Amino acid sequence: MTPSETRLKNNVPFHSLGISQIISYGLLFYVFAQLKTPLAESLNIEESQVLMAVSGSLILSAMLAPKIGSWFDCYGALFIMARGFLIGAIGMALLPFVKTILGLWLCMILIGLAYGMATYDAAFAAAIQINEKHSRKNISYIAFYGGVASTITWLTIGPLYLKSNLIVTCFVIAFVLLAMSFQIFRLDRKNTSLKGQNKSEKPPSFSWKILERNEKIAIIVLAISSSTEYLIFSCATLLWINWFYLQFNDWALAVLLASFYGPFQVVGRVLEMAFGHKFDARKTGLVAFICAPVSLLLVQIPSLPLAFLSMAVFGIGHGILTVTFGFVTNMFFRAEVYGRAKGWIVLPRGMGSALGPTLGGVLFMLSHDVFFGFLVVTSLISALFFAVLLMLKPGNNNVIMKD
Repeated sequence: MTPSETRLKNNVPFHSLGISQIISYGLLFYVFAQLKTPLAESLNIEESQVLMAVSGSLILSAMLAPKIGSWFDCYGALFIMARGFLIGAIGMALLPFVKTILGLWLCMILIGLAYGMATYDAAFAAAIQINEKHSRKNISYIAFYGGVASTITWLTIGPLYLKSNLIVTCFVIAFVLLAMSFQIFRLDRKNTSLKGQNKSEKPPSFSWKILERNEKIAIIVLAISSSTEYLIFSCATLLWINWFYLQFNDWALAVLLASFYGPFQVVGRVLEMAFGHKFDARKTGLVAFICAPVSLLLVQIPSLPLAFLSMAVFGIGHGILTVTFGFVTNMFFRAEVYGRAKGWIVLPRGMGSALGPTLGGVLFMLSHDVFFGFLVVTSLISALFFAVLLMLKPGNNNVIMKD
């Protein structure tokens, strides 16, 4: 086998994990941008009630994050991911048959649980458990695939629904989730066999009392900085169309501008894959954090070129930070306890994501100056908190900090 063939074989699990993120994010979250209308019509309710159930599923996922993180450490992230996709398949298969709001919420509970068990945090934990030494590179692979989840989902599910109906669409989604469950199950068995793992073995102890000072500070800093960054992201993204319409009085142009940040998230992750390994991830992360306030200041200037530039900067910054939050946690916490450490960090982050759209809408209606002022100040505070990590010495010697 040639060196290039060996590298390809070694990277297969990470490409599979990457594809899993297109499927999990696409079919457990982004898909509701298109399914909310037929679901509302089927139940004879307002679309806002469907979106409320989606938000509820995200809040549930956030609240369960510490417990799910402990499952990653105890049973292995691949083991949990496989079952997460299975639960998601069941939830999606039942969805078109519900007749009441209660039935909708019960399905969304299954989907929210699946979301917590099968998206980035699970995939990142799996990458670290499989090959901790090169976790940064492998997390970058996974995040790269995830960056196109919304685009692929919207381009496939929309036409599928238009040519069929809600039942067929949900069954196809359920089948894809089930197929991904089998693929991850296969990877789990192969990885367990290669490493001779025994899932009955207890993972190392992990509690706040036994953490060292640097580890406690790292968890607090990552929890605050990631939750505020995701709050900013979720606040802004759902209101870009409204803002650009106010600026340029052209709905089609507003939609185009608002969509522009998406591809640049992928650009940010490509930059991280290509050049990130040359630098300390905390430094590249801090640069990415600065992208948010720069973007938020540029976007207020009524200029079409600067509007495009602001969206590019916004997308690149968030794209890099997705990788940063996954890897920097690993710099302080080794693979055996990564899931539990990440679970504590994800809890407030998930709440920030869920709160963002509501808070953003209220501030935007109150005053555009207040809206942007809040986002700029919050993004700077988030960056300052993250900068504290530069003063801490990472305790995990199992990873390559930089080449």
